[in-house]
Amino acid sequence: MSYQNNNQYQGYDQQPNYGYNAAAPAPHYGYAPPPQHPPPPPQQQPYGSYYENQNQYQQPQGGYHYPPPPAPPADGPPPPDAGGMDASGYSSGDYKGAKQYNPTPKFRDLWAALLFLAHFALFVVMAVLFVRALPSSAFKNSGNLKYTKDFYSWPTMIMWLCVLLMSIVFSVIYLGVLQMFAGQMLVISFWFSVIAMIGTGVYYLAAKIWFAGAIMVIFGIFYALMWFSWRHRIPFSKVVLETVCHITRKFPSTMVVSLVFLIVQTAYSALWSLALAGSFKYMEKYQSCSTHVDRNGRQYQSCSNVKEILAWVYMVFSFYWTSSVILNVLHTSICGTFATFYFFDGAPGGYPTSHPMLSSLKRSLTNSFGSICFGSLIVAVIQTVRAILRALRNQEGDNIAIQLLACCIDCILGCIEGIVEFFNKYAYVEIAIGGKPFIQAAKDTWTLIKDRGVDALINDCLIGNVLQMGSFLCAAVVALVAWLYITITKPEYNSTGSYTAPIIIAAFIIAMSMFMVLLKCIDSV
Repeated sequence: MSYQNNNQYQGYDQQPNYGYNAAAPAPHYGYAPPPQHPPPPPQQQPYGSYYENQNQYQQPQGGYHYPPPPAPPADGPPPPDAGGMDASGYSSGDYKGAKQYNPTPKFRDLWAALLFLAHFALFVVMAVLFVRALPSSAFKNSGNLKYTKDFYSWPTMIMWLCVLLMSIVFSVIYLGVLQMFAGQMLVISFWFSVIAMIGTGVYYLAAKIWFAGAIMVIFGIFYALMWFSWRHRIPFSKVVLETVCHITRKFPSTMVVSLVFLIVQTAYSALWSLALAGSFKYMEKYQSCSTHVDRNGRQYQSCSNVKEILAWVYMVFSFYWTSSVILNVLHTSICGTFATFYFFDGAPGGYPTSHPMLSSLKRSLTNSFGSICFGSLIVAVIQTVRAILRALRNQEGDNIAIQLLACCIDCILGCIEGIVEFFNKYAYVEIAIGGKPFIQAAKDTWTLIKDRGVDALINDCLIGNVLQMGSFLCAAVVALVAWLYITITKPEYNSTGSYTAPIIIAAFIIAMSMFMVLLKCIDSV
Protein backbone atom coordinates (compact mmCIF):
# COMPACT_ATOMS: atom_id res chain seq x y z
CA MET A 1 0.00 0.00 0.00
CA SER A 2 1.46 3.41 -0.98
CA TYR A 3 1.28 6.52 1.13
CA GLN A 4 2.79 8.96 -1.43
CA ASN A 5 -0.12 11.40 -1.07
CA ASN A 6 -0.34 11.64 2.63
CA ASN A 7 -2.06 15.00 3.02
CA GLN A 8 -5.21 13.29 4.26
CA TYR A 9 -3.42 12.44 7.49
CA GLN A 10 -2.26 16.03 8.17
CA GLY A 11 -3.76 17.73 11.19
CA TYR A 12 -4.19 14.64 13.31
CA ASP A 13 -1.83 16.14 15.92
CA GLN A 14 -4.06 19.20 16.22
CA GLN A 15 -7.07 17.07 17.22
CA PRO A 16 -6.86 16.37 20.92
CA ASN A 17 -10.05 14.34 20.90
CA TYR A 18 -8.35 11.61 18.90
CA GLY A 19 -4.91 11.95 20.44
CA TYR A 20 -2.99 10.92 17.37
CA ASN A 21 0.65 11.88 18.05
CA ALA A 22 3.59 10.26 16.35
CA ALA A 23 5.81 10.75 19.38
CA ALA A 24 3.31 9.28 21.79
CA PRO A 25 3.29 5.56 22.54
CA ALA A 26 0.69 3.41 20.90
CA PRO A 27 -2.62 3.48 22.75
CA HIS A 28 -3.80 0.48 24.67
CA TYR A 29 -6.47 -0.31 22.15
CA GLY A 30 -3.75 -1.32 19.71
CA TYR A 31 -4.17 1.02 16.74
CA ALA A 32 -0.84 2.35 15.36
CA PRO A 33 -0.53 6.05 14.40
CA PRO A 34 -0.68 6.96 10.73
CA PRO A 35 2.71 6.76 8.95
CA GLN A 36 4.90 9.86 8.59
CA HIS A 37 5.93 11.44 5.29
CA PRO A 38 8.25 9.98 4.20
CA PRO A 39 7.68 6.83 6.23
CA PRO A 40 10.65 5.68 8.32
CA PRO A 41 12.28 2.43 7.36
CA PRO A 42 10.87 -0.54 9.21
CA GLN A 43 12.85 -1.71 12.21
CA GLN A 44 13.46 -5.32 13.04
CA GLN A 45 11.63 -6.24 16.20
CA PRO A 46 11.51 -9.54 18.01
CA TYR A 47 8.49 -11.75 17.39
CA GLY A 48 5.55 -10.63 19.44
CA SER A 49 6.85 -7.06 20.12
CA TYR A 50 4.85 -4.98 17.69
CA TYR A 51 3.90 -2.43 20.29
CA GLU A 52 5.91 -0.70 22.96
CA ASN A 53 3.42 -1.61 25.67
CA GLN A 54 2.94 -5.24 24.83
CA ASN A 55 2.76 -6.78 28.28
CA GLN A 56 -0.99 -6.56 28.28
CA TYR A 57 -1.14 -8.87 25.23
CA GLN A 58 1.00 -11.57 26.75
CA GLN A 59 -0.71 -14.79 27.88
CA PRO A 60 -1.11 -14.83 31.67
CA GLN A 61 0.79 -17.35 33.68
CA GLY A 62 -0.92 -20.70 33.72
CA GLY A 63 -2.85 -19.92 30.52
CA TYR A 64 -6.46 -18.92 30.07
CA HIS A 65 -9.06 -20.84 32.02
CA TYR A 66 -12.59 -21.35 30.62
CA PRO A 67 -15.38 -22.94 32.60
CA PRO A 68 -16.36 -26.38 31.27
CA PRO A 69 -19.64 -26.63 29.34
CA PRO A 70 -22.58 -27.65 31.50
CA ALA A 71 -23.14 -31.41 31.44
CA PRO A 72 -26.59 -32.61 30.35
CA PRO A 73 -28.72 -34.05 33.12
CA ALA A 74 -28.34 -37.76 33.65
CA ASP A 75 -31.99 -38.46 32.90
CA GLY A 76 -32.29 -35.96 30.06
CA PRO A 77 -32.57 -36.70 26.33
CA PRO A 78 -29.47 -37.21 24.18
CA PRO A 79 -28.43 -34.41 21.82
CA PRO A 80 -30.75 -33.93 18.81
CA ASP A 81 -28.25 -35.07 16.21
CA ALA A 82 -28.02 -38.45 17.90
CA GLY A 83 -31.50 -39.29 16.82
CA GLY A 84 -32.66 -39.82 20.38
CA MET A 85 -36.12 -39.90 21.84
CA ASP A 86 -37.84 -37.12 23.67
CA ALA A 87 -40.19 -37.47 26.61
CA SER A 88 -43.05 -38.65 24.42
CA GLY A 89 -40.97 -41.51 23.08
CA TYR A 90 -40.45 -40.14 19.59
CA SER A 91 -37.36 -38.83 17.86
CA SER A 92 -36.20 -35.42 19.01
CA GLY A 93 -33.62 -35.29 16.24
CA ASP A 94 -33.75 -35.96 12.53
CA TYR A 95 -32.35 -39.46 12.32
CA LYS A 96 -32.72 -40.42 8.61
CA GLY A 97 -35.26 -37.61 8.21
CA ALA A 98 -37.49 -38.84 11.04
CA LYS A 99 -38.99 -35.37 11.48
CA GLN A 100 -41.21 -36.16 8.49
CA TYR A 101 -42.86 -38.86 10.59
CA ASN A 102 -45.79 -37.55 12.61
CA PRO A 103 -46.73 -39.99 15.38
CA THR A 104 -49.65 -37.91 16.70
CA PRO A 105 -51.48 -36.34 13.72
CA LYS A 106 -54.67 -34.36 14.04
CA PHE A 107 -58.07 -35.68 12.99
CA ARG A 108 -58.29 -35.07 9.25
CA ASP A 109 -61.29 -34.93 6.86
CA LEU A 110 -63.73 -35.64 9.67
CA TRP A 111 -66.72 -35.02 7.39
CA ALA A 112 -65.74 -37.98 5.18
CA ALA A 113 -65.49 -40.29 8.19
CA LEU A 114 -68.93 -39.24 9.46
CA LEU A 115 -70.43 -39.65 5.98
CA PHE A 116 -68.99 -43.14 5.66
CA LEU A 117 -70.31 -44.21 9.06
CA ALA A 118 -73.78 -42.87 8.23
CA HIS A 119 -73.78 -44.66 4.88
CA PHE A 120 -72.64 -47.91 6.50
CA ALA A 121 -75.36 -47.67 9.15
CA LEU A 122 -77.96 -47.38 6.38
CA PHE A 123 -76.48 -50.41 4.62
CA VAL A 124 -76.69 -52.46 7.83
CA VAL A 125 -80.38 -51.59 8.17
CA MET A 126 -81.04 -52.59 4.55
CA ALA A 127 -79.01 -55.79 4.93
CA VAL A 128 -81.01 -56.87 7.99
CA LEU A 129 -84.29 -56.34 6.14
CA PHE A 130 -83.09 -58.14 3.01
CA VAL A 131 -81.52 -61.12 4.82
CA ARG A 132 -84.70 -61.67 6.82
CA ALA A 133 -86.56 -62.01 3.53
CA LEU A 134 -84.49 -65.08 2.53
CA PRO A 135 -86.22 -68.49 2.75
CA SER A 136 -85.70 -70.29 6.04
CA SER A 137 -84.23 -73.31 4.25
CA ALA A 138 -81.12 -71.27 3.51
CA PHE A 139 -79.96 -71.68 7.10
CA LYS A 140 -80.97 -75.27 7.76
CA ASN A 141 -78.62 -78.23 7.66
CA SER A 142 -80.00 -80.95 5.40
CA GLY A 143 -77.39 -83.47 6.57
CA ASN A 144 -76.63 -84.57 3.00
CA LEU A 145 -74.02 -83.03 0.73
CA LYS A 146 -75.60 -84.36 -2.45
CA TYR A 147 -79.33 -84.22 -2.18
CA THR A 148 -79.98 -80.59 -1.42
CA LYS A 149 -82.33 -78.56 -3.57
CA ASP A 150 -81.46 -75.13 -2.25
CA PHE A 151 -78.33 -73.25 -3.20
CA TYR A 152 -78.36 -71.40 0.14
CA SER A 153 -77.61 -74.43 2.30
CA TRP A 154 -74.87 -75.78 4.57
CA PRO A 155 -73.23 -77.95 1.87
CA THR A 156 -72.76 -74.85 -0.25
CA MET A 157 -71.37 -72.95 2.71
CA ILE A 158 -68.88 -75.79 3.28
CA MET A 159 -67.75 -75.37 -0.31
CA TRP A 160 -67.16 -71.64 0.19
CA LEU A 161 -65.30 -72.41 3.41
CA CYS A 162 -62.98 -74.70 1.44
CA VAL A 163 -62.47 -71.88 -1.06
CA LEU A 164 -61.48 -69.47 1.72
CA LEU A 165 -59.10 -71.90 3.44
CA MET A 166 -57.43 -72.88 0.16
CA SER A 167 -56.92 -69.20 -0.71
CA ILE A 168 -55.23 -68.53 2.64
CA VAL A 169 -52.95 -71.58 2.38
CA PHE A 170 -51.87 -70.75 -1.19
CA SER A 171 -51.21 -67.09 -0.29
CA VAL A 172 -48.97 -68.01 2.64
CA ILE A 173 -47.04 -70.54 0.52
CA TYR A 174 -46.57 -68.00 -2.29
CA LEU A 175 -45.28 -65.41 0.18
CA GLY A 176 -42.70 -67.91 1.44
CA VAL A 177 -41.54 -68.67 -2.11
CA LEU A 178 -41.37 -64.95 -2.83
CA GLN A 179 -39.12 -64.34 0.16
CA MET A 180 -36.69 -67.06 -0.95
CA PHE A 181 -36.57 -66.30 -4.70
CA ALA A 182 -37.31 -62.58 -5.08
CA GLY A 183 -35.14 -61.93 -8.14
CA GLN A 184 -36.22 -65.04 -10.02
CA MET A 185 -39.88 -64.29 -9.35
CA LEU A 186 -39.52 -60.82 -10.88
CA VAL A 187 -38.21 -62.26 -14.16
CA ILE A 188 -40.68 -65.14 -14.27
CA SER A 189 -43.66 -62.89 -13.51
CA PHE A 190 -42.65 -60.41 -16.24
CA TRP A 191 -42.67 -63.05 -18.96
CA PHE A 192 -45.76 -64.65 -17.46
CA SER A 193 -47.56 -61.33 -18.00
CA VAL A 194 -46.34 -61.19 -21.61
CA ILE A 195 -47.53 -64.75 -22.31
CA ALA A 196 -50.87 -64.05 -20.61
CA MET A 197 -51.48 -60.95 -22.75
CA ILE A 198 -50.55 -62.59 -26.04
CA GLY A 199 -52.41 -65.80 -25.13
CA THR A 200 -55.58 -63.86 -24.32
CA GLY A 201 -55.26 -61.98 -27.59
CA VAL A 202 -54.87 -65.21 -29.57
CA TYR A 203 -57.95 -66.63 -27.85
CA TYR A 204 -59.98 -63.55 -28.79
CA LEU A 205 -58.78 -63.79 -32.39
CA ALA A 206 -59.74 -67.48 -32.49
CA ALA A 207 -63.18 -66.51 -31.15
CA LYS A 208 -63.38 -63.86 -33.94
CA ILE A 209 -63.33 -60.97 -31.49
CA TRP A 210 -60.95 -59.15 -33.77
CA PHE A 211 -60.59 -55.75 -32.12
CA ALA A 212 -59.98 -57.01 -28.57
CA GLY A 213 -57.66 -59.75 -29.85
CA ALA A 214 -55.56 -57.33 -31.88
CA ILE A 215 -55.27 -54.91 -28.94
CA MET A 216 -54.15 -57.64 -26.54
CA VAL A 217 -51.56 -59.04 -28.97
CA ILE A 218 -50.14 -55.56 -29.71
CA PHE A 219 -49.94 -54.70 -26.02
CA GLY A 220 -48.26 -58.04 -25.30
CA ILE A 221 -45.61 -57.43 -27.97
CA PHE A 222 -44.92 -53.89 -26.76
CA TYR A 223 -44.73 -55.10 -23.17
CA ALA A 224 -42.18 -57.73 -24.20
CA LEU A 225 -40.07 -55.04 -25.91
CA MET A 226 -40.04 -53.06 -22.67
CA TRP A 227 -37.83 -55.79 -21.22
CA PHE A 228 -34.77 -54.28 -22.89
CA SER A 229 -35.27 -50.91 -21.14
CA TRP A 230 -36.55 -52.28 -17.85
CA ARG A 231 -34.18 -55.15 -17.18
CA HIS A 232 -31.51 -52.88 -15.67
CA ARG A 233 -34.09 -51.84 -13.06
CA ILE A 234 -34.70 -55.40 -11.92
CA PRO A 235 -31.80 -55.36 -9.39
CA PHE A 236 -33.34 -52.33 -7.68
CA SER A 237 -36.80 -53.91 -7.65
CA LYS A 238 -35.22 -57.08 -6.28
CA VAL A 239 -33.66 -55.12 -3.42
CA VAL A 240 -36.98 -53.43 -2.71
CA LEU A 241 -38.82 -56.75 -2.75
CA GLU A 242 -36.25 -58.41 -0.51
CA THR A 243 -36.38 -55.48 1.89
CA VAL A 244 -40.16 -55.68 2.08
CA CYS A 245 -39.97 -59.40 2.75
CA HIS A 246 -37.37 -58.72 5.45
CA ILE A 247 -39.67 -56.17 7.12
CA THR A 248 -42.53 -58.66 6.92
CA ARG A 249 -40.40 -61.25 8.70
CA LYS A 250 -39.26 -58.66 11.26
CA PHE A 251 -42.85 -57.58 11.92
CA PRO A 252 -45.01 -60.69 11.45
CA SER A 253 -47.91 -58.66 12.79
CA THR A 254 -48.28 -57.29 9.26
CA MET A 255 -49.41 -60.73 8.09
CA VAL A 256 -51.59 -61.23 11.16
CA VAL A 257 -53.35 -57.90 10.65
CA SER A 258 -53.73 -58.68 6.94
CA LEU A 259 -55.40 -61.96 7.88
CA VAL A 260 -57.74 -60.13 10.28
CA PHE A 261 -58.68 -57.66 7.55
CA LEU A 262 -59.22 -60.58 5.19
CA ILE A 263 -61.71 -62.05 7.66
CA VAL A 264 -63.42 -58.66 7.94
CA GLN A 265 -63.57 -58.29 4.16
CA THR A 266 -64.89 -61.86 3.81
CA ALA A 267 -67.56 -61.33 6.45
CA TYR A 268 -68.66 -58.10 4.81
CA SER A 269 -68.73 -59.71 1.35
CA ALA A 270 -70.80 -62.60 2.73
CA LEU A 271 -73.27 -60.20 4.35
CA TRP A 272 -73.46 -58.14 1.18
CA SER A 273 -74.08 -61.24 -0.96
CA LEU A 274 -76.87 -62.45 1.31
CA ALA A 275 -78.41 -58.98 1.34
CA LEU A 276 -78.30 -58.80 -2.45
CA ALA A 277 -79.93 -62.22 -2.74
CA GLY A 278 -82.64 -61.24 -0.27
CA SER A 279 -83.33 -57.93 -2.00
CA PHE A 280 -85.01 -59.76 -4.90
CA LYS A 281 -87.59 -61.20 -2.50
CA TYR A 282 -87.99 -58.15 -0.28
CA MET A 283 -88.38 -55.59 -3.08
CA GLU A 284 -91.09 -57.54 -4.92
CA LYS A 285 -93.80 -55.63 -3.07
CA TYR A 286 -92.65 -52.36 -4.66
CA GLN A 287 -92.99 -53.68 -8.19
CA SER A 288 -95.61 -52.00 -10.38
CA CYS A 289 -96.94 -53.54 -13.61
CA SER A 290 -99.07 -52.09 -16.36
CA THR A 291 -100.68 -53.53 -19.48
CA HIS A 292 -99.92 -52.05 -22.90
CA VAL A 293 -101.03 -52.74 -26.44
CA ASP A 294 -98.53 -52.99 -29.28
CA ARG A 295 -99.04 -52.01 -32.94
CA ASN A 296 -100.65 -55.31 -33.80
CA GLY A 297 -103.23 -54.96 -31.06
CA ARG A 298 -101.66 -57.57 -28.80
CA GLN A 299 -101.49 -56.89 -25.10
CA TYR A 300 -98.30 -57.20 -23.13
CA GLN A 301 -97.35 -56.46 -19.55
CA SER A 302 -94.55 -54.15 -18.53
CA CYS A 303 -93.21 -54.12 -14.96
CA SER A 304 -90.86 -51.69 -13.30
CA ASN A 305 -89.44 -51.31 -9.84
CA VAL A 306 -87.66 -48.01 -9.38
CA LYS A 307 -87.07 -48.54 -5.66
CA GLU A 308 -85.41 -51.89 -6.34
CA ILE A 309 -83.08 -50.31 -8.91
CA LEU A 310 -82.16 -47.52 -6.46
CA ALA A 311 -81.53 -50.09 -3.74
CA TRP A 312 -79.22 -52.04 -6.03
CA VAL A 313 -77.31 -48.92 -7.06
CA TYR A 314 -76.86 -47.98 -3.42
CA MET A 315 -75.68 -51.48 -2.53
CA VAL A 316 -73.18 -51.52 -5.38
CA PHE A 317 -71.87 -48.12 -4.29
CA SER A 318 -71.70 -49.30 -0.67
CA PHE A 319 -69.78 -52.41 -1.67
CA TYR A 320 -67.18 -50.45 -3.61
CA TRP A 321 -66.77 -47.78 -0.92
CA THR A 322 -66.64 -50.14 2.06
CA SER A 323 -64.30 -52.61 0.35
CA SER A 324 -62.01 -49.76 -0.68
CA VAL A 325 -61.96 -48.35 2.85
CA ILE A 326 -61.11 -51.76 4.32
CA LEU A 327 -58.22 -52.28 1.92
CA ASN A 328 -56.91 -48.72 2.23
CA VAL A 329 -56.96 -48.80 6.03
CA LEU A 330 -54.81 -51.91 5.81
CA HIS A 331 -52.58 -50.30 3.17
CA THR A 332 -52.08 -47.14 5.24
CA SER A 333 -51.35 -49.17 8.38
CA ILE A 334 -48.69 -51.22 6.61
CA CYS A 335 -47.16 -48.06 5.12
CA GLY A 336 -46.94 -46.60 8.62
CA THR A 337 -45.11 -49.73 9.78
CA PHE A 338 -42.66 -49.49 6.88
CA ALA A 339 -42.12 -45.80 7.69
CA THR A 340 -41.37 -46.68 11.32
CA PHE A 341 -38.79 -49.20 10.15
CA TYR A 342 -37.21 -46.77 7.69
CA PHE A 343 -36.95 -43.79 10.03
CA PHE A 344 -36.11 -45.53 13.31
CA ASP A 345 -34.37 -48.82 12.51
CA GLY A 346 -30.86 -48.46 13.92
CA ALA A 347 -31.62 -45.22 15.79
CA PRO A 348 -29.93 -44.95 19.19
CA GLY A 349 -33.30 -44.65 20.91
CA GLY A 350 -34.85 -47.54 19.01
CA TYR A 351 -38.42 -47.63 17.73
CA PRO A 352 -40.93 -45.10 19.09
CA THR A 353 -43.29 -47.93 20.04
CA SER A 354 -42.96 -51.59 20.86
CA HIS A 355 -45.78 -52.48 18.41
CA PRO A 356 -45.36 -50.36 15.25
CA MET A 357 -48.10 -52.18 13.33
CA LEU A 358 -50.71 -51.72 16.05
CA SER A 359 -49.77 -48.06 16.53
CA SER A 360 -50.04 -47.44 12.81
CA LEU A 361 -53.38 -49.28 12.68
CA LYS A 362 -54.68 -47.11 15.51
CA ARG A 363 -53.77 -43.92 13.61
CA SER A 364 -55.41 -45.25 10.45
CA LEU A 365 -58.65 -46.04 12.27
CA THR A 366 -58.78 -42.73 14.15
CA ASN A 367 -56.80 -39.66 13.05
CA SER A 368 -56.42 -40.57 9.38
CA PHE A 369 -59.70 -42.46 8.92
CA GLY A 370 -61.44 -39.46 7.35
CA SER A 371 -58.68 -39.00 4.77
CA ILE A 372 -58.87 -42.69 3.85
CA CYS A 373 -62.66 -42.46 3.45
CA PHE A 374 -62.27 -39.36 1.27
CA GLY A 375 -59.84 -40.99 -1.13
CA SER A 376 -61.89 -44.20 -1.24
CA LEU A 377 -65.07 -42.23 -1.97
CA ILE A 378 -63.63 -40.82 -5.20
CA VAL A 379 -62.76 -44.28 -6.53
CA ALA A 380 -66.12 -45.73 -5.38
CA VAL A 381 -68.08 -43.10 -7.31
CA ILE A 382 -66.15 -43.85 -10.50
CA GLN A 383 -66.58 -47.60 -10.05
CA THR A 384 -70.34 -47.21 -9.44
CA VAL A 385 -70.79 -45.15 -12.60
CA ARG A 386 -68.89 -47.78 -14.57
CA ALA A 387 -71.11 -50.52 -13.13
CA ILE A 388 -74.21 -48.59 -14.23
CA LEU A 389 -72.77 -48.17 -17.72
CA ARG A 390 -72.04 -51.90 -17.98
CA ALA A 391 -75.62 -52.65 -16.93
CA LEU A 392 -76.92 -50.30 -19.63
CA ARG A 393 -74.72 -51.98 -22.23
CA ASN A 394 -76.12 -55.39 -21.31
CA GLN A 395 -79.69 -54.13 -21.29
CA GLU A 396 -79.49 -52.23 -24.58
CA GLY A 397 -77.92 -55.04 -26.55
CA ASP A 398 -79.67 -54.14 -29.80
CA ASN A 399 -78.99 -50.41 -29.74
CA ILE A 400 -75.56 -49.98 -31.31
CA ALA A 401 -75.40 -46.22 -30.62
CA ILE A 402 -75.98 -46.63 -26.89
CA GLN A 403 -73.56 -49.56 -26.81
CA LEU A 404 -70.82 -47.51 -28.47
CA LEU A 405 -71.41 -44.43 -26.29
CA ALA A 406 -71.44 -46.47 -23.08
CA CYS A 407 -68.29 -48.32 -24.17
CA CYS A 408 -66.42 -45.06 -24.85
CA ILE A 409 -67.47 -43.49 -21.55
CA ASP A 410 -66.59 -46.68 -19.69
CA CYS A 411 -63.15 -46.70 -21.31
CA ILE A 412 -62.49 -43.08 -20.32
CA LEU A 413 -63.67 -43.70 -16.76
CA GLY A 414 -61.51 -46.82 -16.61
CA CYS A 415 -58.43 -44.75 -17.45
CA ILE A 416 -59.39 -42.14 -14.86
CA GLU A 417 -59.98 -44.86 -12.27
CA GLY A 418 -56.53 -46.34 -12.90
CA ILE A 419 -54.85 -42.95 -12.55
CA VAL A 420 -56.75 -42.11 -9.36
CA GLU A 421 -55.94 -45.48 -7.80
CA PHE A 422 -52.27 -45.06 -8.69
CA PHE A 423 -52.15 -41.61 -7.10
CA ASN A 424 -54.14 -42.73 -4.07
CA LYS A 425 -51.66 -45.50 -3.38
CA TYR A 426 -48.88 -42.96 -2.82
CA ALA A 427 -51.20 -40.39 -1.23
CA TYR A 428 -51.95 -42.89 1.53
CA VAL A 429 -48.19 -43.17 2.10
CA GLU A 430 -48.10 -39.41 2.72
CA ILE A 431 -51.06 -39.81 5.08
CA ALA A 432 -49.37 -42.66 6.94
CA ILE A 433 -46.10 -40.76 7.40
CA GLY A 434 -47.19 -37.16 7.95
CA GLY A 435 -50.85 -37.48 9.00
CA LYS A 436 -51.84 -35.06 6.23
CA PRO A 437 -55.37 -34.40 4.97
CA PHE A 438 -56.18 -36.10 1.70
CA ILE A 439 -56.03 -32.99 -0.50
CA GLN A 440 -52.60 -32.00 0.80
CA ALA A 441 -51.38 -35.59 0.47
CA ALA A 442 -52.61 -35.69 -3.13
CA LYS A 443 -50.77 -32.44 -3.94
CA ASP A 444 -47.55 -33.75 -2.42
CA THR A 445 -48.00 -37.00 -4.34
CA TRP A 446 -48.38 -35.05 -7.58
CA THR A 447 -45.10 -33.25 -6.84
CA LEU A 448 -43.43 -36.59 -6.11
CA ILE A 449 -44.75 -38.17 -9.29
CA LYS A 450 -43.53 -35.25 -11.38
CA ASP A 451 -40.04 -35.72 -9.94
CA ARG A 452 -39.85 -39.54 -9.76
CA GLY A 453 -42.88 -40.69 -11.71
CA VAL A 454 -41.16 -42.97 -14.22
CA ASP A 455 -39.06 -44.77 -11.63
CA ALA A 456 -42.04 -45.27 -9.32
CA LEU A 457 -44.22 -46.49 -12.18
CA ILE A 458 -41.68 -49.02 -13.47
CA ASN A 459 -40.93 -50.33 -9.98
CA ASP A 460 -44.67 -50.59 -9.35
CA CYS A 461 -45.14 -52.51 -12.60
CA LEU A 462 -42.34 -54.99 -11.92
CA ILE A 463 -43.48 -55.80 -8.39
CA GLY A 464 -47.11 -55.70 -9.51
CA ASN A 465 -46.33 -58.44 -12.03
CA VAL A 466 -45.28 -60.75 -9.19
CA LEU A 467 -48.54 -60.16 -7.34
CA GLN A 468 -50.68 -60.47 -10.46
CA MET A 469 -49.09 -63.78 -11.34
CA GLY A 470 -49.61 -65.02 -7.78
CA SER A 471 -53.24 -63.89 -7.71
CA PHE A 472 -53.92 -65.60 -11.05
CA LEU A 473 -52.33 -68.88 -9.93
CA CYS A 474 -54.15 -68.74 -6.60
CA ALA A 475 -57.47 -68.07 -8.30
CA ALA A 476 -56.92 -70.89 -10.80
CA VAL A 477 -56.09 -73.43 -8.07
CA VAL A 478 -59.04 -72.41 -5.91
CA ALA A 479 -61.44 -72.45 -8.87
CA LEU A 480 -60.23 -75.99 -9.61
CA VAL A 481 -60.97 -76.98 -5.98
CA ALA A 482 -64.49 -75.53 -6.26
CA TRP A 483 -65.07 -77.44 -9.51
CA LEU A 484 -63.88 -80.70 -7.94
CA TYR A 485 -66.13 -80.18 -4.94
CA ILE A 486 -69.25 -79.52 -6.95
CA THR A 487 -68.41 -82.36 -9.36
CA ILE A 488 -67.85 -84.91 -6.59
CA THR A 489 -70.77 -83.95 -4.36
CA LYS A 490 -73.23 -83.41 -7.27
CA PRO A 491 -75.82 -81.33 -5.41
CA GLU A 492 -79.37 -81.58 -6.67
CA TYR A 493 -79.71 -77.88 -7.41
CA ASN A 494 -76.92 -78.30 -9.98
CA SER A 495 -78.37 -81.35 -11.69
CA THR A 496 -78.45 -79.48 -15.00
CA GLY A 497 -75.00 -77.94 -14.49
CA SER A 498 -76.35 -74.39 -14.60
CA TYR A 499 -74.55 -73.42 -11.37
CA THR A 500 -71.15 -74.80 -12.32
CA ALA A 501 -69.87 -71.81 -14.31
CA PRO A 502 -71.12 -69.13 -11.84
CA ILE A 503 -69.56 -71.03 -8.90
CA ILE A 504 -66.20 -71.36 -10.66
CA ILE A 505 -66.21 -67.68 -11.62
CA ALA A 506 -67.18 -66.62 -8.10
CA ALA A 507 -64.46 -68.83 -6.58
CA PHE A 508 -61.92 -67.38 -9.01
CA ILE A 509 -62.82 -63.78 -8.08
CA ILE A 510 -62.95 -64.48 -4.33
CA ALA A 511 -59.56 -66.22 -4.34
CA MET A 512 -57.95 -63.42 -6.32
CA SER A 513 -59.35 -60.80 -3.95
CA MET A 514 -58.23 -62.72 -0.88
CA PHE A 515 -54.73 -63.17 -2.27
CA MET A 516 -54.37 -59.43 -2.88
CA VAL A 517 -55.57 -58.66 0.65
CA LEU A 518 -53.19 -61.12 2.29
CA LEU A 519 -50.23 -59.86 0.27
CA LYS A 520 -51.09 -56.22 0.79
CA CYS A 521 -47.87 -56.06 2.80
CA ILE A 522 -46.02 -56.50 -0.51
CA ASP A 523 -48.29 -54.30 -2.61
CA SER A 524 -47.95 -51.43 -0.13
CA VAL A 525 -44.23 -51.06 -0.86
